[in-house]
Amino acid sequence: MFALLFLAASAARAGEIKTLMRDMKSAMRGAMGSSTMAQFSGYVARLEGDVTLASRQPYRSDPATYREGMQALQREFGPVDEAIRANDLAGAKKQLAKIDRTKRHYHDLLN
Repeated sequence: MFALLFLAASAARAGEIKTLMRDMKSAMRGAMGSSTMAQFSGYVARLEGDVTLASRQPYRSDPATYREGMQALQREFGPVDEAIRANDLAGAKKQLAKIDRTKRHYHDLLN
């Protein structure tokens, strides 16, 4: 009985991570396709929220690499947020592209 509950909980967590990752991908696309700072900042807020939620999820396969990747992503939002405050859409998109590269790097490491 306990084993079934544990497996169900693990599957639910894996499902949550996948859902968050899909939403991150959608938010990234939306942000990069934005033509106004208001649109862009809304997508970035969604993306940051997803990263925060995903960073709280356990990752059984390689927890150290997962945690390292989540922390790297969170740190890289600083320059994006600075560009948003400066109303520099092109600069913000450039910084967000760096986050996308980091995300891909860790995704490759974990898969």
